[in-house]
Amino acid sequence: MADHRGIRHVEIGVADLTRSIDFYRDLLDLTPAEGSAGSPGVAWLAAGSVLLKLVETGGGDLGGWVNDDLQRGIRHIGFKVGDVDLRAERVRDAGVPFTLPPLDAVGGVRIAFFQDPDGTHLEITDNHLRYHRVASPELAERERLAALSRPRTAPPVFDHVAVTSADLDAALAFYRDTLGYEVIGQIVQDQDPRGFLITYLLAGDAVLEVFTFAVPTTASPWAPDPCRHGFRHLAVAVEDPEKEAGRLVAAGARVAADGLLVDPDGVPLAPL
Repeated sequence: MADHRGIRHVEIGVADLTRSIDFYRDLLDLTPAEGSAGSPGVAWLAAGSVLLKLVETGGGDLGGWVNDDLQRGIRHIGFKVGDVDLRAERVRDAGVPFTLPPLDAVGGVRIAFFQDPDGTHLEITDNHLRYHRVASPELAERERLAALSRPRTAPPVFDHVAVTSADLDAALAFYRDTLGYEVIGQIVQDQDPRGFLITYLLAGDAVLEVFTFAVPTTASPWAPDPCRHGFRHLAVAVEDPEKEAGRLVAAGARVAADGLLVDPDGVPLAPL
């Protein structure tokens, strides 16, 4: 049964809606979400129980987002697949360049990265994580069993959102203590001289990956902009949006000009 808390959809700005629908349909097998006729210039695509909301903005750009994980805020979204190399063949055949070709990553998973036509950073991953530090054996085992039952040809489903934070304790106070996301475990990237640590939290039917580093990070460039391409906000399901908004502000969020909340690291959120 779907968990009705946590991440419900990711809003992404695109220059050409038809082009982006074709991209996500052809490479990731996403389909129109049920009951989502939408408004002109908007498309809802299903990736399992988490949705992508594509919003056509016409002119615009990434608003200062760069492919550097030391920049705080949303870094990428990830999709679980049955076989990364099998899916990567379709990416190559479509002429889409990899920002990171398929490789075996720390934690026992295979991963690859590429970008959509407007620069939104995407990951595909298979298998299951072997956490260096397990906080919830039950959730880690659930992930392992799901990976074992996933066919090699299984279509992608939404898996995670990765964000960079300046301070892990502050991020946990916000997402674990305020929003109630449970920590699954951690992966220590010992090979990375930046002191890279990933902390994984269950956020409904998705995972929130919190990146932290021993070296300084840079500020998120996110600002409310109707022409912004790429990541625009995360929609998070809560029991009482008005009450939850007050709690999030008390936990360090600020209210943006367009009514969104922005966490202390510059991640825009829409409680619903």
